[in-house]
Amino acid sequence: MGWLRQMASRARKGPQTGGDAIVAHITAATGAGEPFTFGFGDVEVLAYRVDDPLPHVLYVTLGLSRARSAVPVAGTQTELTMRVPALTPVPYAWPAEQLAAMARQVRASGNEIAPGHYLRLGAPLAGAAGICGFTFVTDPVLGIIDPPTGVVRFTYAVGVTTAELEAALAWDPLKFTGVLGDAVALGLTGPERGDIMADPRVRARVEGSAGREGSSISAELAHCLSTSPSGRIDIDPRAARALLRAARYRACFGKPFALVRGETWLRLAPGAPFEADDAHVQLPATPELVNELLATFDDAPGTYRLRSAPVVIHVVDMSR
Repeated sequence: MGWLRQMASRARKGPQTGGDAIVAHITAATGAGEPFTFGFGDVEVLAYRVDDPLPHVLYVTLGLSRARSAVPVAGTQTELTMRVPALTPVPYAWPAEQLAAMARQVRASGNEIAPGHYLRLGAPLAGAAGICGFTFVTDPVLGIIDPPTGVVRFTYAVGVTTAELEAALAWDPLKFTGVLGDAVALGLTGPERGDIMADPRVRARVEGSAGREGSSISAELAHCLSTSPSGRIDIDPRAARALLRAARYRACFGKPFALVRGETWLRLAPGAPFEADDAHVQLPATPELVNELLATFDDAPGTYRLRSAPVVIHVVDMSR
């Protein structure tokens, strides 16, 4: 009669929800006990103290996927994770707050965060390393599960410094995060850790790979971007750095790149004709133009007139 008791028990508890499957998977994969829970409306962040392969705190969102539903859904759902050193008896709140902010951004934009993506912070996290953003990979421990409610991927947020993020964008955020994981055990996000680009061996490995492969980043958002039929382009310093990075690590490899702000865009593309109007400028990425950008253009506020294309680029001081 054991099967009758099992059926009755399942009937009392109801069908397994997506959240049940997620919590059971985390427990099985880590051996962690009960988590500390941070509440952020319809998304919670669970903080688990994990001992293997080294002591740390694992943070996992619960609610980006259909955690409270038992109904199967198509496609890949996502929950976000982060790991930080276990330095205090009670888990830090800031990693949970960062993950909750990412979850809100996903909900508001409708754009998922997936492996290979990156995120800049408005201000660096406090600490010597100055974590200024995150790159994302599939969580190396939790991976992907396929419970009855549908596939869930655990996407791991790895904190990076300014120099690390610039290096990742010049190459490939996914591949760079693999290098970071070799240098920092489990890719723990600790604001007090050192910058891996300060290690000459790491720098040589990353810069060498970028020099051989180019950048995987085909577009970036600009804070300031306006164009005109006369060929005038106004951009902010960060966008100017992105354009320079694209000239070196995209155009030189025959790959196009675009800066975008709303409906306005600036495109650097090999083999493309020159175009300019109130909504866009397209620059042909000829060797002459690329070399001129690399030799004379800069991200410092100022005016830069190109000879190889009929454009004037104004880098705008955003502090004024």
